[in-house]
Amino acid sequence: MSDGLTRGEIPRAALALGLAGLIPFAAGALSLWLPLGPLTPDHGLKLAISYGAIILSFLGGIRWGTAIGPYDAGRQSREFAASVLGSLAGLAAIFLPSVPALTLLVAGFLMQALWDVTSVEAGRLPSWFGKLRMLLTAGAVVSLIAALVAVVVT
Repeated sequence: MSDGLTRGEIPRAALALGLAGLIPFAAGALSLWLPLGPLTPDHGLKLAISYGAIILSFLGGIRWGTAIGPYDAGRQSREFAASVLGSLAGLAAIFLPSVPALTLLVAGFLMQALWDVTSVEAGRLPSWFGKLRMLLTAGAVVSLIAALVAVVVT
């Protein structure tokens, strides 16, 4: 009997929690375009940037955990060092004006997704993880770009 993971299916809990994690991205961006009651555009922008920073840091934590794997010392050091770049980018985004902050977050999410997908292709992460990361990255990036466009046109 197969559990589905051998076929590369995304575990239900990971998919459900990941999709739920897109709600703050969408709400933040949407609040810049439409009235959302108590979520003012100013708060929505803060939500998009701060949540983006938190999630980018979370993704770096995942990669820190994978760096514990069976790597030689040099490779492990590079993996550890690269895993903190998302956290640093997220921290910087919190202190930048909104346009560069959102741009930095979009770039950070795209770079993280590229790293995750290439790691899946190299066999260092399960295939379902690459699928999940592409789906969630698309949701986060579309939301951040929507927020960026709203900031630029208003």
